Amino acid sequence: MNKLKPMMIVLLMLASVLAGCIGTDGEEGVSGSQGETGDQGPQGLQGETGPAGADGQDGMDVNESRIAELEAELEAKEATIVILLGNISDVEEELATKNATISILLGNISDMQEELESVDNVIEMYYMWFVQIQSDMNDLESDLMDEINWVNNTVNWAHMSLGNADLMYYNLRYANLTHANFDFTNLTHADMEYANLSDASMEYTILANVNLAGADMSFIYSRNMNMSYTNLNGANLYDAILWGAYMTHANLTGADLSYSYLVGSTLSYADLSGANLTGADLSGANLSGVYWYDTTCPDGTNSDNNGNTCANNL
Repeated sequence: MNKLKPMMIVLLMLASVLAGCIGTDGEEGVSGSQGETGDQGPQGLQGETGPAGADGQDGMDVNESRIAELEAELEAKEATIVILLGNISDVEEELATKNATISILLGNISDMQEELESVDNVIEMYYMWFVQIQSDMNDLESDLMDEINWVNNTVNWAHMSLGNADLMYYNLRYANLTHANFDFTNLTHADMEYANLSDASMEYTILANVNLAGADMSFIYSRNMNMSYTNLNGANLYDAILWGAYMTHANLTGADLSYSYLVGSTLSYADLSGANLTGADLSGANLSGVYWYDTTCPDGTNSDNNGNTCANNL
């Protein structure tokens, strides 16, 4: 039915055209509605095959020798790759071995660090013990010195051998040191006030800056003894051998030096005010700068009557 509709419309149009040719034109009719789109017609026939194209250019001949060279190069490179892969494997094995060695060494270092820490702890512990022991020893020495200083006026140190001892700053006040040996002993700054040193041996003894006020040093034997800046105020040095004694700036006020042996001694700038030098031997002694006042000279005269000196009355 649908196929007949177009044919009918064509027939009507032909009739209209023919009618128009015969009679007068009638009024234009109203436009009809657009018909439906028809079905797609069948595919047309395939066209004829076109003419053949022109022939292409001839290809290049194969170079067999070049191919052989390239194949040889390829085989060589493949062999090199195989060798390199083998080397890489060896390097990896060596690296693994070295890593294992490094791991062992790191473990050893860790163990050594732990041992060092333990040793440091032991050293620190021993050091603390040493410090404590040293402190205890100092306390004991201080306590001992306190006890000695408290009872030294009754302790009998007579005939003791104290040669080469270090007795610096010791408190030996009132101590009984008769016949003691002080050869080469250092008594610098010691307090020996009123100590009894009679008949003591004092070769090369150091008595610098010592307090010997009122001390009994009668009959001592000394040689090259250092008594510089020593306080010998009122000390008893009767018949003492003071051979080559170094007594510069010593305080000998009121000291008894009668019949003492002072040959070659140095008394420069010593204070001999009120000292008794009766019968003393001052041969070769250095008396420069000595302070003479009311001093009894070796010849028994008084320095005040000799122009305030005994230098000419030896």
